[in-house]
This record gives sequence, structure tokens and C-alpha cells, in this order.
Amino acid sequence: MAPTQTSPWKSADDRLREREIKREAVLRAAARAFSERGFHNTALEDVARDLKVTKPTVYYYGESKEALLAACYRRALDTLDDVTLAAGPESASARDRLRVLIIAYAEAILSIYGRCLTRVPDNSVSPPIRTELRAIKRTVDDRIRAVLTQGAEDGSLIATDVKMTAFAIAGALNAAALWFEDDGPRTARQIGEHYAELFVGALQPR
Repeated sequence: MAPTQTSPWKSADDRLREREIKREAVLRAAARAFSERGFHNTALEDVARDLKVTKPTVYYYGESKEALLAACYRRALDTLDDVTLAAGPESASARDRLRVLIIAYAEAILSIYGRCLTRVPDNSVSPPIRTELRAIKRTVDDRIRAVLTQGAEDGSLIATDVKMTAFAIAGALNAAALWFEDDGPRTARQIGEHYAELFVGALQPR
């Protein structure tokens, strides 16, 4: 039997996978450029130059500068949404869940997309996109508050103003994204563990 000839053309799955890899590269380059140079000081030519590709290539995967920024925001918020949703099993104490949540939040917000979310104001995007993104932020905030509320109920955390405490936790971690760098002295996880120790220790019943 003659050997089956291999097609020189890529399958639809291969083409889709290749496109996603290239789009991810464009988004990461855009997130880094926006974080380091600012949104208004970054042109698509800068992103193209960083990737060593043409400007039309960046347009192909990003459509516009605002679309790229919105996609970077969504990457960050989708990750935060996932990690706060999966912050330990419901059967665990709220204290343990809060520790897991803070570490996971830190790793998400200190990623390249998280740093872009924190460093670039969301008024850089149009109102409809801003409304969508802020809704996800509220969901994340609600989950932090829920863990704090559970802690007061199960006795593993002191009763506190959950709104202000949730703001303090998220605010401290978001602020870390303003100075964190990948080649810094501490990893994102180490920073998350440090903040978890601080907040969980402060909220632990005496």
C-alpha cells in the first residue's frame, strides 16, 4: 500500500491555534507597552516595532488601539474573576479561603495584564466597554466581601466593615502592581504570600 501523502496545508485547528498564539503575543506586547509608556503615549507602530512585525499585522489581531487595551483589560479581569471564584472550597474556613484568594489575586494583578489594568485608567476606553469592565470589578469585590462575611460568621476572622476591608485588600494588591517588575527581588507569589500573612494575621481573632 502506498504511504498516505501528508498535506502541505495546515488544518483548520492548526490555523486557529497559530492565530491564537500570535494574538496572544500581540496582546502581551500591547499590555507591556501601555504599562510602561502609557496608553496615550503608545502607538500601534510601537507595538509592531517591539514584535518586529508590520503595523497591519498588529491591526489584524487588534483592530484598534482601544480594542487592544480592552482585550488586555478583559484578560486581567477574567483571571481575577476565575481566581476569586475558585478561592478554596466552601467547606474550608474563611481564613484559609482568604489566604488562597489574596495569593491568587496577587499573582493575577501582578501579571502583565494585571499591571496594564492597574496602570492604565479605564477612562481610556469608551463608556460601553468601561461599563462592562466595571461590572466584572464589582463581581470580584463582592467575592472578597463574601469571604470576609463568612469569616465573621464561622469565627475564623474578626467582624469588620467588609466594604472597607475589601477595598483595603484589593487596594494594597493593586498598588503593588504599580511598582512590581518581573525581574524584581520578589516573585508575584512571594508578594502575595506576604500580603496574605499581613491581612490574615490582622483579621485573625485574638
